[in-house]
Amino acid sequence: MALYVVSDLHLDERAEARLFSDERQGRQLSSLCERVARDDGSELIVLGDAFDFTAMQPPPKGLGKFFRELDVPREEPRRRTLPELLAAVRESNPVALESLASLTESAPVTFVPGNHDYQLGEPGAGDALASAGIRARLERSAVRRLAGRTIVLQHGHELDEGNDKPGGSGEVLTAALHHAVIPFLRHRGPPPHVRFDPDRLVALRPEEAVVSVLQRWLDEKTFRRFFRAFLRLLAENGFLPRPLSWLAGMVSADRVRSAVAEQDRLWEHTGRHAIEVLKGKRHLPHGAPLPDVAVLGHTHVLDWAVERGRLYVNLGTWTERAFDANSPRDASLPLLHVDAANGRLRVSLSDLSAGDLELQRYEA
Repeated sequence: MALYVVSDLHLDERAEARLFSDERQGRQLSSLCERVARDDGSELIVLGDAFDFTAMQPPPKGLGKFFRELDVPREEPRRRTLPELLAAVRESNPVALESLASLTESAPVTFVPGNHDYQLGEPGAGDALASAGIRARLERSAVRRLAGRTIVLQHGHELDEGNDKPGGSGEVLTAALHHAVIPFLRHRGPPPHVRFDPDRLVALRPEEAVVSVLQRWLDEKTFRRFFRAFLRLLAENGFLPRPLSWLAGMVSADRVRSAVAEQDRLWEHTGRHAIEVLKGKRHLPHGAPLPDVAVLGHTHVLDWAVERGRLYVNLGTWTERAFDANSPRDASLPLLHVDAANGRLRVSLSDLSAGDLELQRYEA
């Protein structure tokens, strides 16, 4: 038996900006599915945010007002049901979805709900997936035993305040970014002597870094006008506590940047919690047992730590990750392979974009 684990694919639809390319990531996912199918007794685990439903749904309130304030000639899109979202993903990513559907006919496939596809943890999600051709298991916390060792696999958003529950500030920001900021930029266009790529904004992590990037891309007057409208949109959707929402227009870009600095350390906070779990001092959510190997995603940052003979892995993301306004994006495609050859547990972290180059290895 072997486990193949990937995280944060963010399968989405053809829209204003995309995180998943069926031509690039989709073909790599197809090759991985073929590999799992050939490996008898193996399982593919997609560790949360397989789909980016959050990015596909507009903010519930205030989008029309945002467009009017910034003179963007757009209508508000409607919010869709889970079957409608899955149908749009399948239409936009035929290679990836057909590969996953085919694999579920011959091998176990497990989806762990994340914060961008929390709908997979709701009643009826299995039927909706099946209607899209994917007959997969759905587990909030996947626990597997190999070579007498316990492997616990979770998405990890439960450790991130603002993303730990549906409707939190993270969901609001993602929806506003895709359905408000990107349309505004595409309508506005760049100022003289500046070239910008709106697709880069959705690849930024943390997403709050959009404020600093837009200060590079917009003239000062336009940025101030945008910033006020953007904060009002966020406040109307609960990004700020309701008693403080009327102060949205008084929040400075520097204040937002300080929040970005804190959110940028999410991978460290998550890793610290996981290491405390390995020491037996803390617990993972959902009543998970003490793991010999703890595997998380969510942070979009690869991480690997060994503590007291136990292993923590964060699987990063399959999306292209941007850090600023201009530098090249990280296009790695991390894969975790776990097996129990000859009674020994082996864990290998590799990058499929680099020809399955091994990055880390653990044996016990």
